[in-house]
Amino acid sequence: MVAASHYDDVLAAIAGQAARDHFQLKSYISPAGGHERLTELRCLRSGTECGRWLIREVPKIRHAALVIDDLGQDLEAASKLAQMPYPITFAVLPHLVYSTATAEEAHRAGREVMLHLPMEPDSAVRPGPGEIRVGMSRAEVERLVDEDLRSVPFVSGVNNHMGSRATTDERLMNVVIETLAKRRLFFVDSRTTPESVALDVARRRGVPATYRSIFLDDVETVPYTIGQLRGFLDMIETQDAALAIGHPHPTTLAALERFLPELERHNVRVVPASQLLRLPAISRLSPPPPNGR
Repeated sequence: MVAASHYDDVLAAIAGQAARDHFQLKSYISPAGGHERLTELRCLRSGTECGRWLIREVPKIRHAALVIDDLGQDLEAASKLAQMPYPITFAVLPHLVYSTATAEEAHRAGREVMLHLPMEPDSAVRPGPGEIRVGMSRAEVERLVDEDLRSVPFVSGVNNHMGSRATTDERLMNVVIETLAKRRLFFVDSRTTPESVALDVARRRGVPATYRSIFLDDVETVPYTIGQLRGFLDMIETQDAALAIGHPHPTTLAALERFLPELERHNVRVVPASQLLRLPAISRLSPPPPNGR
């Protein structure tokens, strides 16, 4: 899909590149007639077709990022995600048996990799090895982040795993965000608590950041996740862009396979998390305040 304002420019750019590469380009543009145009492009060399594309004109393109957390435990789930024809972002836990292999598979498939950074929750449940805890020194935080990154290659950004206590501690979050800034990593606040200060700290420090608008699978059923995806679509249509987080449950993968074409039909483009962060709409968005304040 191409926004109407850029449609002619895109077609001209494709034609120009085909000419430079000595391809023959055949096109058919359906009449506008008050409706969106649809262009079929066929690329040929020596009479043999090398490729075919359909380019659809839309009034406006909205954007979605889909992050799947808790990867690194199961290669089968990672493989299924990598095979989906959408740039889903992989958030990989460190120091698990398949952490490195999952990140490598995602990278081979052209998918963006994030470190799913374990952070201290406000409960007795532990988030796993590599955990960032309240009271840690700057040196301890930097050491743990570096160790976590060594187990998850190709990382371009970070989101918190658990962290309902850690993300409410402003001193700790300043240290974490400064550590990420040194490594040129973006940050997504998973918003495991509405009291999180992580997004505010990241924005003050100039680190590219956004937040999770919706969790897709608090209940592990296909109908529930499809309902959450419909709510996600409503958010996108209201604010032009949003980010959702899910987990590699079989029900989540089944719901994504069923629903993602619906996003396309509503002129929503799925993009990696880092690309979403470059959109002007994202910098204007903020999560609802805790307790409606």
